[in-house]
Amino acid sequence: MHLLVRAERFPELAELARTDVHARRRLNGSLGERGMTAALRSRAEDGDRHALCVLVRLLCETDRVQAARAVVQDLGPEDQYANEIVAGSRPQ
Repeated sequence: MHLLVRAERFPELAELARTDVHARRRLNGSLGERGMTAALRSRAEDGDRHALCVLVRLLCETDRVQAARAVVQDLGPEDQYANEIVAGSRPQ
């Protein structure tokens, strides 16, 4: 998986991520490191809770707390961890 991440072979990693939690976390982490918010949002919209949390954390870390709040309201208003990430960020 590490080699797939380094080679940025995201389609192969996404295929593995369907059934492998480690691949899913590596993929989401790599997308977050690269600031690929659209890809993370798409994964979160498909039900990937980890992608939602990575996206919310990325938005908060880059001073886009309002956008993070909107994402949580749109995709996971009941997701306690995503709400905690936003609540722990300084208001914008």
